[in-house]
Amino acid sequence: MVLQVMTFKYRLKHLLLLIVFVSPVVNAGAYMGVATSLVNIKTDNGSTSPLLADISLGYAMDVHKFELVLMSSVSDDNLNQLVTDIPLAGSLLYRFTTTPRSLLHLDLILGYSQVEVESSYVQVPTSTQTFRGISFGVGLEEALKSIPQLKFRLDFIQLYRGDQLKINSFNVGFRYEF
Repeated sequence: MVLQVMTFKYRLKHLLLLIVFVSPVVNAGAYMGVATSLVNIKTDNGSTSPLLADISLGYAMDVHKFELVLMSSVSDDNLNQLVTDIPLAGSLLYRFTTTPRSLLHLDLILGYSQVEVESSYVQVPTSTQTFRGISFGVGLEEALKSIPQLKFRLDFIQLYRGDQLKINSFNVGFRYEF
C-alpha cells in the first residue's frame, strides 16, 4: 500500500515536471490555488463527508488548463460510529474553459484521481483502501475586479465512481496567476 502511494506521488512529480519543461508559455500562465473541499463518500448504506484542504499547481494556455491537485485531511466524519477519513488524495486534471471572454468562466473538467479512504469502527482496526479512476466535473471561476490575477473558484468533481461507491468533491477556493 505504501509502495503504491509512493509510486503515485513519483509519477505525479515527473508528469508535472515534464509538462513544465515541454510548454513554452509555462511562466506566463503558471498558477497556484488553495481551496477547502467537502468530499462526499456515498455507498448503498449511507454517506459521510470528510473535510479536506487542497493545493493546486498548474498552468493555463488560453482555454486550456493543466493542473495537479493534492488534498489532505482537515477533519473526518462518522456514520453510526464508523469513522471515515481521507488522509491523502491526488488528481491530474485538464480544464477546458467554455467562456474565455466572460468574467465568469465555466470549466469542463476531466482527469485521473487517486483517493485513499481510511475507515475505523469501534474496537476494529483501521483499514485503508485506495480508489483510482477517471474524474470529471464542472467548475466556475470569476476574476476579482481589483486584482485580476486572483480568481474565486467553485468546483464540483466526481473523483471516483464504482458499482457501490461514489466519491464526489465540492471545492471552494482561490487561484492566483503569476
